[in-house]
Amino acid sequence: MDQIVRPVDRYLVTPQQVTTIQSAANMLNEKCMKGFGLRGVATELFGFDAKSIRYDKTHAPLYGFFDPAQAGASGYDRVPSQPAPAPSGAVPPSMDAMTVEHGMDAAGSPVSTFAGKSLPAGGCKGQSVRGTGGALPIPDPKALPDHGPQIPTDDPRILKVTAAWSACMKTKGFTYANPQDALDNPQLIPKTSERNGVISGQHSADELKQASADVACKLSTNMVGISLAVQSAYDTRYVEGHTQALREYSQQIESRVREAAQISKEEAKG
Repeated sequence: MDQIVRPVDRYLVTPQQVTTIQSAANMLNEKCMKGFGLRGVATELFGFDAKSIRYDKTHAPLYGFFDPAQAGASGYDRVPSQPAPAPSGAVPPSMDAMTVEHGMDAAGSPVSTFAGKSLPAGGCKGQSVRGTGGALPIPDPKALPDHGPQIPTDDPRILKVTAAWSACMKTKGFTYANPQDALDNPQLIPKTSERNGVISGQHSADELKQASADVACKLSTNMVGISLAVQSAYDTRYVEGHTQALREYSQQIESRVREAAQISKEEAKG
């Protein structure tokens, strides 16, 4: 699955670019908070680790779940990635800090002043977001111009291979119209438990059996290969029809990253 590369991938913001922008925003937030005699809380990025990126490739709306290496051991692998637990002894931010940082009081009402000083709209966090070009970009095709390429699920090629997959699953004792229905079966969601801030899941024998059959049927019908070929065709059509918009989008991201790197460099000097 690590070899899957879509034609639109080269236009997506990278995790490193997102990190650069967020790091600059955190530094601006901290600077703003110091102006009020308070300490800011850095926004931690979540979902950009190797496991999360792999998860997005092995769980796709077009073909559902596909990870031959994991199906027999961890089923549909739906235990989510999670943020690192807070350090032992960490002190939660005070109400004053939260008010200044987010520009809202405990009731969620906007606050414009604190200790006689004007607060920026949205608090220090809001100011830091605006100072780095706006909302954080995400590495998702839907974030591209016009919401990225649209892959119709009623494409005849998708319908044909889905029917073949469904027939294969039926021979193994499972009745599903499409892979997403199989993946969404609530009876197969693993039971989770938390210990010391770490979430773990217990996969049932039924989940492991179905996930293995699911993958086997996708291999025998070449469902993933066909789906990716269809997806690539729509991607290519989208790229060809959005050349200028994609160029401008990429330039905008690159500009934000350069500016963010400069902010971090200047703030680091103190």
